[in-house]
Amino acid sequence: MSETITFDGGSDADRAQVVAALHAYLEANAAFDWRALERIWSHEEKNVFFNMNGHTYVGLAQWTRLWQYYKDRADTGWWEPYDINVLIRGDMALVTCHRKTQRHWKGREEERGAYDDDKPAFISRSTMAMLKKPDGWKTVHVHFSQAATGQRPGSV
Repeated sequence: MSETITFDGGSDADRAQVVAALHAYLEANAAFDWRALERIWSHEEKNVFFNMNGHTYVGLAQWTRLWQYYKDRADTGWWEPYDINVLIRGDMALVTCHRKTQRHWKGREEERGAYDDDKPAFISRSTMAMLKKPDGWKTVHVHFSQAATGQRPGSV
């Protein structure tokens, strides 16, 4: 899949920085590198993040603990983005994309949760909201979910 990006608004510099923030997240996510996440996500405790496991995490501290849990229990590798859309309005950016990946559980079987099934290849959807801060664009909200593969209701 090739990475295509559609932009709506923002300066060339803002566009480049927002896309760099997206890729910095993808690199951190591939290794569950919570230290890298600390540099690219907002530290505001009220930020809400929706994970693909169906749970809501509030604040960077909860997301960090999630990644610390998964680091030695799951392999996902690179989440290859495509169909990337970047909307920038002033100091706010919204980034949506699809992502192709895989998932392999490597933890103890008794720790495996309902979400932790192996998935050889699947598509997920990503929405990231970012705010421009003095030290760069910071993610303040994400919503990740698995894309459906069946026919759309009503063939829409």
